[in-house]
Amino acid sequence: MTSGTLSASALDLHGISRAAFDLIVASEVTSEAYYIKHYRWPEWPGEQSGVTGGVGYDFGTQSKAQILADWSGKIPDVMVKALAKCAGITGPAASPLAKKLRDVVDIPWDAALDVFSNHDVPRYLGMLFRACPGARDLAPDCVGALLSIVFNRGAGGFSSSAPRFAEMRQVKAALASGDLARIPGLIKSMKRLWPNSRGLRDRRDAEAALFERGLEQGHPAEHARLADIPAPADPDVVAHVQARLRELGYFDVGQVDGSLEPQGRAEAAILAFRNDHGLPLTPSIDDQLLAELGRATPRQVSETRAAATTEDLRDQGSETVALTDRIKGFAGKLFGGSTGLGTAGALAWVTDRATQVSAAKDAVGGLGLTPEVGLVILAGIVVLAIVAGVGVLAWHFADTIERKRVADYRVGKNT
Repeated sequence: MTSGTLSASALDLHGISRAAFDLIVASEVTSEAYYIKHYRWPEWPGEQSGVTGGVGYDFGTQSKAQILADWSGKIPDVMVKALAKCAGITGPAASPLAKKLRDVVDIPWDAALDVFSNHDVPRYLGMLFRACPGARDLAPDCVGALLSIVFNRGAGGFSSSAPRFAEMRQVKAALASGDLARIPGLIKSMKRLWPNSRGLRDRRDAEAALFERGLEQGHPAEHARLADIPAPADPDVVAHVQARLRELGYFDVGQVDGSLEPQGRAEAAILAFRNDHGLPLTPSIDDQLLAELGRATPRQVSETRAAATTEDLRDQGSETVALTDRIKGFAGKLFGGSTGLGTAGALAWVTDRATQVSAAKDAVGGLGLTPEVGLVILAGIVVLAIVAGVGVLAWHFADTIERKRVADYRVGKNT
């Protein structure tokens, strides 16, 4: 792939390798010749994309101001203004818009490469570094491999709890812990998401290979560990195991997110299940574990736990109950009652306050004061009633949390 009149020396790579830069460009538009023949006009790639042009530039996901900042001076103003109207339009609605713009917009190769190099790369690197601060210390090939993922999938996946982003979360965790040798396998594991898209599967393989090359050049100790790193567990299988463990009462497994991080909550729950059922104490997921999970019955809790009360949790030093006690005490001072207030009591309290405000209004009216003074006094009474009402709401909020905490404890959801 060549880069037109923008030579290799003219491109600002912003700290990634030229190989990474070329990988992203090739993944998005194949080559300069192919771009000129097929991609110089706007298109809609499908799914939730917006109108796309240049080197994978999704106009639908950008703001109007961003589009103007990126493309002004690169292409004629009439094209920039037309593309700015694409801001915020994604999904099927972008399809007819892309067709309409093909008669208006024609982005030359050099302009596309210029925007990609000088606008997209630094912006997406910023997203990567904010999501994964540890990426700043990687070799250029490694940074570029991760940049390619962010350019293709966005940076939100590094923090999303959805099983679809399990590998991205684990990449972030591996960066934070310095376990870099796990990352190439995690990148390859993402291929599960696109069984019918060879282009995306090939892209993940290329990113994994580039990351491995970066390890060899910049992190040799981690590169030496590659052969000893087992393939990551399929996140869909992990999510199934997590869900089944929760059904069986192993609530410490945490979220059903498809992540099986070393020494994490899912591993701990698997070990607890294995210990309870006489299985080998390894945190891995194998056929024996899956079979036992399929025939297991819910974990039993003791009779004492099943009948626990708020007082029992208070005696155990529950931080949640201690907090709700403080909230209830404060709320009681606001509404002028005890910290015990059931639903019936709350309804009675509201009725009483309404009656009191009505009576106060009548009393103020009988004092013979000027209307202005009467309104001031009445307003003060109403404010006091509102403050007391806030206390009632705070009390009930704390009581709801407290009852949920007791219910969870009784079934074994927490200690």
